[in-house]
Amino acid sequence: MKPSYEVRAWREDDWWLARVVAACDGADAAPLDGVAHAKTLTRIEQAVRDMVATILDVPDESFDLEVEYVLPPELDAVVCEAIGARTWMDAATELWHERSALAVHALRCNGFTRREAAALLGLPEPRTEWPDLRTFRTGAGYEAT
Repeated sequence: MKPSYEVRAWREDDWWLARVVAACDGADAAPLDGVAHAKTLTRIEQAVRDMVATILDVPDESFDLEVEYVLPPELDAVVCEAIGARTWMDAATELWHERSALAVHALRCNGFTRREAAALLGLPEPRTEWPDLRTFRTGAGYEAT
């Protein structure tokens, strides 16, 4: 198991700063309290990784980083809500794919065409990206072959 370091990153003026705040059990504590900086959010994790690798004199892929981005409270709440909504959306999408695959398969097993199944599910046309029903198993008596 790779050693890992907890990092907190925040924006200060036009820069992103990040501090190594903890080391997991067995990880060298030398990088603790080290601070890295980068001009953009997309570069801060690599800046921290380069700093830790330099301090430890190891390859930058030999350890893991867990980065927590610290935002002002008013922004943190909005971002957390957006992430939560995305999580719900992903779960709903997955559920829709599962249920629609079951419905399409059940309809097809009962003689409905793909076009009819699409119309019944409120889709404009049969889609090539519909789930691969050859490996779909429902446990409800409909098994794709």
